[in-house]
Amino acid sequence: MSVKVFAVNISARLDLPVDDWLKFFSPARQEKILAYRFNADRNRTIWAELLARYVVAEKFARPVQVYRDSAGKPHIAGLPVEISLSHAGNWVVCSVGEVQSGVDVETDSAGALEIAERFFLPGEFEKIISLPEDLQRRQFLIYWTLKESYFKLTGDENFLSVDCAKLLGGRAEIVGKNFFLRDGAVVGVCANGRNFDGKKNGAPVSNSTGNLP
Repeated sequence: MSVKVFAVNISARLDLPVDDWLKFFSPARQEKILAYRFNADRNRTIWAELLARYVVAEKFARPVQVYRDSAGKPHIAGLPVEISLSHAGNWVVCSVGEVQSGVDVETDSAGALEIAERFFLPGEFEKIISLPEDLQRRQFLIYWTLKESYFKLTGDENFLSVDCAKLLGGRAEIVGKNFFLRDGAVVGVCANGRNFDGKKNGAPVSNSTGNLP
């Protein structure tokens, strides 16, 4: 099972109560979900995990449970599969595969140039500011999601150590890819290069906008 990425648009559910779905989570997890002040954040958290559960359950034809390690990273209990979760704006995203991966989705580019100048490599910052203003946001999100997904995979919090050109060029053991969602959201995913599903960088991510209860 190569690493694949799945995304669902949950805009229709963001402001709805979560009561009907809490029963599918442990008491400890319910407490963390309810700690969020807004239903939108609660729903993002719930549906990111439910998306991963659904994908894995379909693959193995059995119910699945998610547990979190001491660092808070999600795993599937009792099956040879690894997941990573992310959510932002209208989207929940998961990466699923036999090896560990990291995934990130972003919609907000507020403060992009300030963030890029501080946390990106000089060449990455120069690439962003060399582009027309209407393309700077997209390039920033490409790099930002790659760095976030690399951190989720490796635990390396030093974004200055992450060379996005190498990730995208497949010139390292870990490979990065980006996928672009139709409302401008950008997904980044990192994994061992041998374990991607073969789609070239920038190909559409598997996604859906409906069929949520």
